[in-house]
Amino acid sequence: MRCAVYVRVSTEMLTQKSSIAHQKNYFKNYIEERGWELYKIYEDIESGMSIKKRDGFKKLIGDGEKGLFDILLTKSISRFARNTLEGLKYIRKLKNKGIRFITIEDAFDSFEYDEFMFTLLLSMAQKESERISKRIKFGKLQRANKGLYNGSNAPYGYKKSGKDKLIPAQDITTEVVKIIFNMYLQGQGFYKIAKYLNQQGYPTPSMAAGKTNSNNLWHQSTIKNILTNEIYIGNMVQNRSRTKDLLNGIREPNLEKEYIRVNNTHEAIIDKNTFELVQRIYKRRRKKRITNDKHLFSNLLYCGECGSRLHYKKDKDTYICGRLNKMGKKYCQGCYVKEKEMKMIIEENLIKLIDESIDLNSINKALERKVHKKSKNDKLSIINKEVENMIKRKNRLLDIYVEGLINQQEYNNKKISLKNQLNLLQKKKKELEVCDDRLNSIKSYNELHEYIKLDNMIVNKLIKKIVAYNDGRIKVFYNFMDKNVED
Repeated sequence: MRCAVYVRVSTEMLTQKSSIAHQKNYFKNYIEERGWELYKIYEDIESGMSIKKRDGFKKLIGDGEKGLFDILLTKSISRFARNTLEGLKYIRKLKNKGIRFITIEDAFDSFEYDEFMFTLLLSMAQKESERISKRIKFGKLQRANKGLYNGSNAPYGYKKSGKDKLIPAQDITTEVVKIIFNMYLQGQGFYKIAKYLNQQGYPTPSMAAGKTNSNNLWHQSTIKNILTNEIYIGNMVQNRSRTKDLLNGIREPNLEKEYIRVNNTHEAIIDKNTFELVQRIYKRRRKKRITNDKHLFSNLLYCGECGSRLHYKKDKDTYICGRLNKMGKKYCQGCYVKEKEMKMIIEENLIKLIDESIDLNSINKALERKVHKKSKNDKLSIINKEVENMIKRKNRLLDIYVEGLINQQEYNNKKISLKNQLNLLQKKKKELEVCDDRLNSIKSYNELHEYIKLDNMIVNKLIKKIVAYNDGRIKVFYNFMDKNVED
């Protein structure tokens, strides 16, 4: 029998890593004693109830659906899942493949117990997880108020001293923090700083923390977070966000008044004058950036080679692959698109689509039939005369009432009737005039095409996204079409 093992711990602390090693040894002996074959050990270092970030778990389920093993072993149901709905979903997938599920601590065996027992154990695990989460949250708030650090990994440039104190790491990461602040003061933007750090091969925060599947590239958001973090002047600012949905692990930002700020809790890497100057520069640049006009294809253009968004370069009036722009050709050969050329391509595409889908000759004939049942001028003339007569009758009605020939009730009834007839005539007159305007406005294809003038509102309403390729190909995905249009 091929046996898979799933092990999970909540953090990368040394004690937790030791726990994984003990679990692996235990399961190897357990499998050997029963004469089974160890297929593979899947592992995750991730806390919480959702499986979104658990790559080992996802691989386990995928291999199970392929029928690559016959038995799944894990320490407890809480190691497998703490979300009742998710746990049921995945255990059913394995059950459909005839896979036996065994947990050691819960003494659960899917060959001996039904789904009701599994659901009960899952519900208990979920409840326990919620209780633990509340207790941890309370403890973190207490530590934050004392100026103690709550994170499992020290901020970039620092290292932990004991369980919850910070000191400068005094290594390359501390120097990189200083480089970032100095470059920004020298006028470099986020993307230029990130590009420089990537070219120099400096370790990213996730690499420095030793995280599995760490990101080995610097991004603008990372630079911004470092430049605006008070941790680097010795202040501890915590409780910036909270878990909105415990089951899905969704977090949302707290209001600034809910932040817990304690000053001078540890040694600074950046002096306060430098930090405050950087904040003033950042606010000024941000304000200027917000007031700038949005370019026509911003947030719509994507690189067909790497999937990154294209960024607009004002000095060249060109969109360029974001990854190429930030990190160089080593990471993407990228593509370049002139805004004027892109505008021309989209306008020609729209004209082509109109030409293929609209028969203007038929529209013209239909309008002509509608307008010319009688001569347009004759019909308008008749309506104008009727309107004049109606106004005269309305005035005459008032004279009759004043002379006492009709009473108040009769006057009101006749007045309403005349008013309705007059409104109806004016409506018919307006319809004829509008119809005539439409006829004159689309006499030819060329005149219709003149209406296609792109602006930000039209572009965003019509276009879902545009993909540009290195060989010059362009694919346009319209909101009103299921298929894309390639140029």
